[in-house]
Amino acid sequence: MKLLWQKCNRFVLGVLIALPLAGCVSNEKLYKEVGLSREAAYQQWKNRKEREEWPETHVSGELSVEDCLKLAMVNNKVLQHVLEEKEIARGKRLKSYSAILPKIGLSADYKRLDKVSSMTIPAIPGLGSGGKITMGDVDNYSVGLTVTQPVFAGGSIIAEIQTAKLFSLLTDQTVRAAVQDLIYAAHHYYYDVLLSQHLLEISADAVRSAQAHLESVKQKRQGGVVSDFDVLRAEVELSNFQAKLIQNKNAVNVVKANLLKVMGVSQDSDVTLSDKLVYGPINVTMEEAVKAAYLNRPDLFGREFNEKYQAELLKIVRSWYWPVISGFYSNVWSNPDPHSAMKIEWGHAWQAGLMATLSIFDGFRREGEIIQQKARLKQAKIDLADAEETALFELTKALVTIEDAEEFIQSQKLNLTRAEQGLQVVEQSYRGGVNTQVEVIDAQAALTTARVNYYQAIYSHIIAKLDLQKAMGILAAFEAAEPEVQAKNDELSIAEEKASTAFVKVELERTK
Repeated sequence: MKLLWQKCNRFVLGVLIALPLAGCVSNEKLYKEVGLSREAAYQQWKNRKEREEWPETHVSGELSVEDCLKLAMVNNKVLQHVLEEKEIARGKRLKSYSAILPKIGLSADYKRLDKVSSMTIPAIPGLGSGGKITMGDVDNYSVGLTVTQPVFAGGSIIAEIQTAKLFSLLTDQTVRAAVQDLIYAAHHYYYDVLLSQHLLEISADAVRSAQAHLESVKQKRQGGVVSDFDVLRAEVELSNFQAKLIQNKNAVNVVKANLLKVMGVSQDSDVTLSDKLVYGPINVTMEEAVKAAYLNRPDLFGREFNEKYQAELLKIVRSWYWPVISGFYSNVWSNPDPHSAMKIEWGHAWQAGLMATLSIFDGFRREGEIIQQKARLKQAKIDLADAEETALFELTKALVTIEDAEEFIQSQKLNLTRAEQGLQVVEQSYRGGVNTQVEVIDAQAALTTARVNYYQAIYSHIIAKLDLQKAMGILAAFEAAEPEVQAKNDELSIAEEKASTAFVKVELERTK
């Protein structure tokens, strides 16, 4: 029997040693597993591409700003990641109740002893013959129930619950900030695509105009009116416009890829933007903007909640100087009987009371934590002041940019008309032999620049409004333009529409 127990002990010892070693996996094996996983992911992507199966949302057709925002809210991976913070906050808040609620535990135990304690009582004349008394049994069983209730912890109980609530509120502001960042990015990329498409259209018009001019110069060369240098100059100008056209095509592809990425849809999606670059004036005073920012910006709310959060953490650290008092109750059922080891039968015993612990010296741990937490609280106050300064800076910058953009739009509206008229005058004079080819090329470049500046002015105004809305903390999807705003935009578009047809008019006149 003794030999059997020795073998069992060796077996148990071997298992205890082998279990930790079983969890030790080499770096090479882990890299190999991850490499195989990456290879499998690539094969899945390749198979889906061959079968034209899209794991992401695949969209096609017309796409408005509103549609863009809806898709981004549903599919954007960054926002999905941030939203999980709310679950983390919910779990932390649920966990905080453990500081005030009782803790209940069950335990079970079995032990087999190699030898039972015993004692021998000698025979006493007149009282008995004596004998051997066994204390307990080789097989020992027990089942226990334990209840512990926190009573006092120096104020940390309420502080822990309060920190969980503040963390949840802080997380809400983090989500709000992420939503506003996503709205801003979706709008920004949408209008980036619109601007790039307009610039591409302008480049295409410039190429067509340069081609028509080159044909006109070649005809004049055949008639002996111009020299070979004039033909070469027209060819160089055409090549320059073609190079710009290629650059703008690439720019459209890049910004469209950015838009699809922020929407969280497949890069193979084929969409056509239905909204336009619309000029809509906005009248906001600095005082109105500051009030809106102070009452709505998620970063300001977040800094406020963080300051309160750090203050509660400081309370928790200071509570370490106080005793911790808990009430407890336990009940144990065991065999042998817990009250008498000589009774080889089930019995139970219970106890209840209060327990207090007080740390006298912990190696300056409490002092060090208090110093750190005071510094974090001071940092939180500084962060709040810095966030308010940042808000004022962003508001000032956005309002100034809007004002400059509005002036730029008005100036480019007149400039478009002048450039279009100038090109027509130069073309007519060139056909009459008054102006030179260089003057025609300069007029074409001036009209192209005017059209580019016009669209960039409207784009800058839209982005400045986005910046202002974000700085005020009220960023949301643009609503449909009011009738009077749309009328002003139509009025501004008249000059650009005339200018966009100027190239076509020139081509028709040249081919006559």
